[in-house]
Amino acid sequence: MELHEARIAILLENLYQELELWYPVMRFREAGADVRILAPSADEVYGSKLGYPATADHDVTAVDATSFDAVIIPGGFSPEYLRRHQPSVDLVRRANELDRIVAAICHAGWMLATAGIAKGRNATCVPVIRDDLVNAGATYLDEPVVRDGNLITSRLPNDLPQFCDAIATALGERVPCDGPALPPLTVPSSAVYTSAALVKNRAAGPASANYRAYATLVG
Repeated sequence: MELHEARIAILLENLYQELELWYPVMRFREAGADVRILAPSADEVYGSKLGYPATADHDVTAVDATSFDAVIIPGGFSPEYLRRHQPSVDLVRRANELDRIVAAICHAGWMLATAGIAKGRNATCVPVIRDDLVNAGATYLDEPVVRDGNLITSRLPNDLPQFCDAIATALGERVPCDGPALPPLTVPSSAVYTSAALVKNRAAGPASANYRAYATLVG
């Protein structure tokens, strides 16, 4: 397929790494692809590690993996929260089952482990979670980008050019998916903002040791 025919999902949660989200969004939008940012809630603002706010186009539960040619998982610490959100994990697992492109960078290796799709695969990640990926059954390679079939992985923001090139190449080898059409967008999610986001934590419930990040706008 040509890039302008591709439908790409990019997952969002709090404490995402700024470049690892917005670089693929901008690069593939520039090429004409239909890029949708998905998050646990489309009604919340999510803050990056440095307070850069972002919103989603859709709740993860509002769309289906069959509608996408590729799912991209940015790093930062957002994968730690995404892996606790079962619908996000299910989307990644289902995309892999459908042989859609699954692309993960930096700490996004956590999502591959939780989704159970790292076992027996060659992959890379940020070095500090190498053991997590290896214990999930992957063969770790210290390379800028590693492609194993439909799985594409990279280590750090500096690898984004190679990471996105590998995604573009993989999309070019395929025909467009025939899943349900995505709902139209009036205004796609934007990197434009006027207020920074402050990320905080709150317990999932009374006396719970499970904390979830949330963001509020400041300034």
